[in-house]
Amino acid sequence: MSQHFLERGGLPPGLSSFTKIRLGWITKEQVRFVKPGETAVVFLAPLAAGGETLAVKIPLSWGNSYLVENRQPLGFDRALPDSGILVLKVNPGAAEGYGTVKIMDANPASAHFRQATFRLDAAGRDLFKDGDVAVIPAWKEGDKLGVVVTTPERSAEALKAARAVGALMKEKGPRDPLAAEARAAFMANDFKRSIGIAGR
Repeated sequence: MSQHFLERGGLPPGLSSFTKIRLGWITKEQVRFVKPGETAVVFLAPLAAGGETLAVKIPLSWGNSYLVENRQPLGFDRALPDSGILVLKVNPGAAEGYGTVKIMDANPASAHFRQATFRLDAAGRDLFKDGDVAVIPAWKEGDKLGVVVTTPERSAEALKAARAVGALMKEKGPRDPLAAEARAAFMANDFKRSIGIAGR
């Protein structure tokens, strides 16, 4: 099983999506598959709470993959030092305890994963890029947290759109016609249009 230690003497956090998938606690239906080169917007329920969609899986070469999850201070995850979108790199060929799962730390300079998650409201921690994959956190809707999986080429526009639509949703609320129109364009991956609508 995956091993996750934050600091000696502290409480252990909840299990990762990798471990829950291996245990059968997350079903295939609760994982959204997005291939490198594709663009998708997904709203993830908190991993500790359970829900309809709990992880995004991005398959890579040689059986490796990324898992993207929403970690919030609920249940065992109250022990986590940070909350937001967490990106894990899975290498099934690695021996247990030797890098089978690695956290793609949003701020490696911060000790004990204190700023490991990606967040729309944190400059410098609002974009993960590697190869053909870009992951961008979006806004919250209830307890769900949005995430965009796209290409590095589309990442700047997607991030700008996420900020613009997120700010509009926060200001006007999801029932506002303009906010709803901007959100619909964003969900359809039309980031340029969503930016234009949010800027009206």
